[in-house]
Amino acid sequence: MIRAPRRRRPAAVLLASLSALALAGCGLWEPVDTSQIAKHTVDPDARVIRFAHQYDPAHPVEACGAETLRTELADDGFAVETYPSGQIGDEGETTEQIATGGLELGVIGPSFLGIWYADAAVLDAPYLFSDVDEFDEATTGPIMAELYEDMAEETGLRVNSTWYYGTRHITANKEITEPDDLAGLKIRTPDAPLYITSFAIMHGSATPMALSEAYLGLQQGAIDAQENPIPTIDVQKFYEVQEYLNLTSHMVQAVNIVSSERFVDSLTEAERAGFEEAMEKARVATRDCIVEAEEETLRAWEDEGVITVNDEVDVDAFRSLIAEELPAQVPWGDLYLEIQESVQ
Repeated sequence: MIRAPRRRRPAAVLLASLSALALAGCGLWEPVDTSQIAKHTVDPDARVIRFAHQYDPAHPVEACGAETLRTELADDGFAVETYPSGQIGDEGETTEQIATGGLELGVIGPSFLGIWYADAAVLDAPYLFSDVDEFDEATTGPIMAELYEDMAEETGLRVNSTWYYGTRHITANKEITEPDDLAGLKIRTPDAPLYITSFAIMHGSATPMALSEAYLGLQQGAIDAQENPIPTIDVQKFYEVQEYLNLTSHMVQAVNIVSSERFVDSLTEAERAGFEEAMEKARVATRDCIVEAEEETLRAWEDEGVITVNDEVDVDAFRSLIAEELPAQVPWGDLYLEIQESVQ
């Protein structure tokens, strides 16, 4: 599959400081008063951008990404009102509202976006990237840029930015060192078919469940394990009901910041330039916050014995299974291989 290269936009300057982060105990973010989140409008004449996502107000998607958008766009005459914790609905409902004009912006995971445009799901594939540098190179590069242009033309949905969500690992009440250790475990995952396929290849059994229900499910034994990035594990306090954090690194994960083409077309040339610049700064801010959260939280957990960290996982064994089987089981298998080759 040959794709014509597209010109890459220059990266924005890294944010100078992350001093606003509150480092307290094992959690990096203090609870946020959700009643104030959607009330940042200073200029009553500002154009409102409604921005919905599934994550807790303390999560970096809100505390770093959305807050950066709010600050940056205020100078361009926009007021960003955010609706965290699924207030607007789940990702499917959020996507529908964006498509119909009920929302301007939403955070949509690749698997859910793949319902609208199949190739978009590729970023949820396990072991697509080895680290954040590869992730950044691919998600800001020509292959994904062309994919998003094609998707916008076909669906009317526009990916304005792709943010690093974190590297996913598995928590359980046992060590997961090799694929056979997943046999018989019910692992909570998002409700997307790709997770079921991927964990079956990895010798596990995916159990789709809402994130908000996972803690109780683990506590009551309805599920045995779950998989998420470290900041999400921290915010959701899964370390209270799980004994081991197994560093499987099975997904260096993205979330997409999505609008409609109708919304983008409604912006003037100057507004669009400011919007794109704000998106780039928010992308970098979110990445930096999450990378710092992953490092600081892991260090705190190890120092304080919050959860046993298993860093002896045979990642290559999991990666080999995925490489052997996944491309033939998904419609975008060639694209998966093309992206991997582009960052190696």
